Amino acid sequence: MSVREISILLLICVIWGFHFVVIKTAVGVMPPIFYAAIRMVLVAAILSRFLTWRKGEMRFVLIGGVCIGALNYALMFTGMKFATASAAAIAIELNVPFSTMLAFLFLNDRPGLPRILGIAFAFAGVAVIALGGDGGGGEHVGLGVGLVAAGAFSEAVGAVIVKRTTAFKPHELLAWFSLVGAVILSGMTLVFEDGQLDALQHSDKLFLVGAILYSALGASLFGHTAYYWLLQRLPISVVAPSVLLTTVCAVFFGVLLMGDPFGVRMMVGGFMTLCGVGLVLLRNVKKQAKNDALVQPQGEGA
Repeated sequence: MSVREISILLLICVIWGFHFVVIKTAVGVMPPIFYAAIRMVLVAAILSRFLTWRKGEMRFVLIGGVCIGALNYALMFTGMKFATASAAAIAIELNVPFSTMLAFLFLNDRPGLPRILGIAFAFAGVAVIALGGDGGGGEHVGLGVGLVAAGAFSEAVGAVIVKRTTAFKPHELLAWFSLVGAVILSGMTLVFEDGQLDALQHSDKLFLVGAILYSALGASLFGHTAYYWLLQRLPISVVAPSVLLTTVCAVFFGVLLMGDPFGVRMMVGGFMTLCGVGLVLLRNVKKQAKNDALVQPQGEGA
């Protein structure tokens, strides 16, 4: 890896890691689905020129967009009202075990003993955090971690669905996911939330604009573009496992900037989850040619 490639990879991890702090702060002052909707509207507007309709392929993209562009954010952002940024960053890594399990069910990819152990270790680690007293967020931390994990599952389902089409480039998929997410999240916030205008009126406008721009431009557009740029230049065996550093960055920022509790349960649960996910991811990488859906970007909270 060149210095430039290493620098970009580290920058992606820092941007995605800090994004958990941005989200946690934002959903503390405004309805979470409303915030997600604004973010996706902006991304969809920016990427609208890449919306290409390909007959016979759209059902997979649109259904995948529901999972990857809407439900995952609704669940994750809502969960982060209750869980800390650190706990959420660890829980979202279950995307990898979920993807592996779904690949076994629908793509005929047998996981083997090492990946089965990794999956079990990852879920056990998240359970330790969700059921412990120092995962943050008070008495509802388990609910928060569970919702974030459900968001990770939604992303994994979407990845398996989108795997059925190869006609779209990554930025085209992101454009469609953003559009679908903008439409569905806008509807969801109208149905399930209230106080949106009041939150806008009483929020720090400078912070709100900065948070939305960070989420849309930094985490989504730059993060994904840079990630796929690295995938074109470097072996997936180098890029994909390195993105686990995102979680380390998120925990660091959460503890340093937001005072997230970091007791024994958090340390043990986080270590178990990252080790389990790391094992699964490394084994998945070896099967890259057969199961590309297993090595999509994860852990960015995007």
